[in-house]
Amino acid sequence: MVPTPSDPAMQKAAIVESWNTVAPQWDEWTPVVDAWFAPATACMMDALGLRPGASVLELAAGSGGFTRYLAEAVGPGGRVVATDSGPEMVRLAARNAARSGWTQVEARVMDGEAPDVPADSFDALACRQAFMFFADPARALARLRGTLRPEGRAVVSVFSEPERNAVIAMPMEVLAKFTAAPGAPSPARGGPGPFSLGDPGKLEQMFRGAGFSDVRTERVPCPLRMPSATDLVRFLREIVLGKLEELPAEDRARAVRELTERAALFVDPRGPGGPCELLVVSGRRPA
Repeated sequence: MVPTPSDPAMQKAAIVESWNTVAPQWDEWTPVVDAWFAPATACMMDALGLRPGASVLELAAGSGGFTRYLAEAVGPGGRVVATDSGPEMVRLAARNAARSGWTQVEARVMDGEAPDVPADSFDALACRQAFMFFADPARALARLRGTLRPEGRAVVSVFSEPERNAVIAMPMEVLAKFTAAPGAPSPARGGPGPFSLGDPGKLEQMFRGAGFSDVRTERVPCPLRMPSATDLVRFLREIVLGKLEELPAEDRARAVRELTERAALFVDPRGPGGPCELLVVSGRRPA
């Protein structure tokens, strides 16, 4: 059965499975992704204010790209529980942590919307670029607040509006020409999905509703830079556009041609890169 916008739980299950399937490719693209999200990563780490010895719960850690920054901040005496719903992502995160000698990192399979950890057990909570895929992010935040100790801080990053994220919205629009039902909006703002939490104030309101204080939102430009349109299209095909490979050969070829033509606008070495903006939302659990 194909998930529909009216069934967020089924959409989320399909999203989890798709990310688990592309885990090896995602891991290979980690250096590119880290460079892409670097400004937001710096903003998130600043919001957390981690000190050596702190404990952190990371949601949707993937293969551990953001985990590295958390592990380095808390040091050998700290603790990072890096979780993801996809077993293959968790396997890669554990492997990467072991290779780096991060004994303070524990990789676990866990649904971020149903945290299986003791209450009041972490100093910080972090989720880079995955919260918009949650089926019920408001309810998840309320549950997750309880995993923090009093004064513990939480930070989440998501894409802002599609109008500010052409590097993601464009390929979604191209794909929709061949896959979307007639009259369907593209790119979709509904959830779960890349832009489901991008409207101004939406995620901040959820933080406040979940009982967080000192809630703050920052808009962070994160242009995606690639050496060529071919590289950008390969990245999009491997990570973003899984359904493209399911198209009939003729439609797939037409879609790739259009993607390549439009992607060329984002890779001019004199240009600003592929337009992208993230929202970094943070808050504190009151004492």
